[in-house]
Amino acid sequence: MAATVGEGIEIRTLRVGEEDALRACMNIAFHDATTPEAMGRWLGMIGHERTAIAFAGERMVGTSGAFSRPLSLPGGGSLGCAGITIITVLPTHRRRGILRRMMARLLEQAVEAGEPLAGLWAAEGGIYGRFGFGVASLAATVEMPGGSGTLASGPSDTYAFELVPPADAPPLLEPVWDALRAGRAGVPARDRTWWTDDVLYDPEDGREGGREQRVVVARSPGDSEAGGAVAGYALYRAHPAEPRPSLEVIELHGVTSDAEAALWEYVRSVDLVSTIVAKDRPLDDPLLLRPADAREPRVTAVADALWLRLVDVSVALERRGWVSGVPLDLTLAVTDDQLPANSGPWRLEVSADGTARCSPTDAHPDLTLPADALGAAYLGGTTPLHLLDAARLTEHTPGSAEHLTAALRTPRLPYTPDHF
Repeated sequence: MAATVGEGIEIRTLRVGEEDALRACMNIAFHDATTPEAMGRWLGMIGHERTAIAFAGERMVGTSGAFSRPLSLPGGGSLGCAGITIITVLPTHRRRGILRRMMARLLEQAVEAGEPLAGLWAAEGGIYGRFGFGVASLAATVEMPGGSGTLASGPSDTYAFELVPPADAPPLLEPVWDALRAGRAGVPARDRTWWTDDVLYDPEDGREGGREQRVVVARSPGDSEAGGAVAGYALYRAHPAEPRPSLEVIELHGVTSDAEAALWEYVRSVDLVSTIVAKDRPLDDPLLLRPADAREPRVTAVADALWLRLVDVSVALERRGWVSGVPLDLTLAVTDDQLPANSGPWRLEVSADGTARCSPTDAHPDLTLPADALGAAYLGGTTPLHLLDAARLTEHTPGSAEHLTAALRTPRLPYTPDHF
């Protein structure tokens, strides 16, 4: 379906044969040089039908699309999520409402696909709040010296390590990723295509001067190297530097904290490495507490990761896990300019066993909050009390923000290591 945006602007899905125009438009907006092969892989994961492209006459002037990426939820389980991506508007066509209309179409597609959530990684921080997205998870960059393989609070057992070819890696890594999703909210699902065409896709022009990506798996103690259960994995690459290279840890995850610690010991014991840099780590990473010298792993940056919004307030709140033993009965007045069906008072009832029911009501609200604040709080990474202190929500009934904070609490912070 096409929609008119201003004079001479049309929004529609991408058609077969327009892939080169899409790549050219993105390269201008992102100051990039994406290859046809990379563009083909990326578009193959999105699909033409999940795009919203802006045209001025015959010329493409804006791009957007969405992956279907189910997201792990607090309390376990998963919920459909539109992973919004490739958003661009050419500098010649800014301030014409193009982005707003493309976003509206992407959210319509999410509704049609039955996805109650939508998320994105933001290239700029001042854009997406007005579309109902709030910062739902944060990510840390951690640096530490190389050349030492011992943690003061290290694993109690010995793991066997195996370097594996990337082509053979997906079936070994998938169970570890599933365990990560089971233990933390905010982690997107990965199908086999995502592993092969994104995570393990390692073209030379995408290495930013680094060497080939390495894949190492840790096998559980007592298992044979050839057939034992994989307890964790790390993806890493070296970056040439003088006097010694640095090591970039792209991903490192374990089924248990012991397995993860063993992998950090492996990474730290790699020879001829001066510095180890790990991006996109959780803020409550156990690594930060393991060394005897608490200053050894340094958090050198903290940045926003997943921006999240609720596409269907009722379904999203009912499907999320809630803290058992903290019953709740509040009326939330949500304001949502992009999706008016979400606006209005909602009665949120949570029983003592954590089962939730969310339904429209005419009752006076206990809390009023915009869609972006609700998105920020949904996974438990930002508390309603914090939002209240920041004047991002309004409390009509004293104590209601504190009560909602207690019911939303998660044992671990939400974590989103996947960029999209």
